[in-house]
Amino acid sequence: MNSVFRADVLRVPVHVDAFEYGCCRTPPRVGETLSGQLSAYPAPNGRAVATHWDRVRDVVVVVGEAVARWDPAHGDPLGRPIAMSLSWHDNSPAGVEATGVISSAHQLFCKPVPSPERPRVELRQLVTAVEKFPADLIQDDGTVLVPGGVEVVLDELVLVEPTAADAAQARAAADLRRRTLTLMGPAICMGTVVPYEGERVRVDLDDDRLTISGSTSAPTGTVTGTVRQLGRLESNGTFSMVVPVSAPAGTPTVGVVGDVLVVFVVDPTN
Repeated sequence: MNSVFRADVLRVPVHVDAFEYGCCRTPPRVGETLSGQLSAYPAPNGRAVATHWDRVRDVVVVVGEAVARWDPAHGDPLGRPIAMSLSWHDNSPAGVEATGVISSAHQLFCKPVPSPERPRVELRQLVTAVEKFPADLIQDDGTVLVPGGVEVVLDELVLVEPTAADAAQARAAADLRRRTLTLMGPAICMGTVVPYEGERVRVDLDDDRLTISGSTSAPTGTVTGTVRQLGRLESNGTFSMVVPVSAPAGTPTVGVVGDVLVVFVVDPTN
């Protein structure tokens, strides 16, 4: 059973990415109730400290007694500065559900960096209502700062923690995503005959004829796996769409014209 924790006197600062309220919901406002999944992540300038790490449920205790989800891929959180973020697009079964009242909000601005890492916050503007699409800021020295989401402080916090079963389900889903790849290339890369959905085949992921998208941490080289979808990418005006491909059993791949698209799940033993 999920446990519910109330922290009426705890004030928790959390980061909310701009895409969260830019996509849906209204931007945060002081005095309103905000809810979502609470996560912790390593941050050089983070102000939170992890006091406990529950490795079974992938959660950490931070900021007094508050709990947040911790991705074990980040390593051991103890003794490292961390920060917390809130998302209402994350639907992980192992998430920590958080609801609180916004007591303060800061619009954040950062230097643009070509990196997937979270940029360093350079400027914080105290606001009562967050702008949905604020303009870039140009500093006196010509430096351009771009919007970097917001930081809100949540009061009257209610947290719903995941169970060990929730965490196990989330780890299994993450592993499946890691092993799921989309392959684009000649059908002959899939073997001598056209595979059917559900068939296990061997594929050389290092074949230069293949364009591979999906996980960046999936195995490489020749692997075995299961075909989840077989199709062909066709243009439909401005957009492209995947058209299912069906072929009689035993159809030679050497006679298939054009590239095929295959959603391929690598076996866990590879």
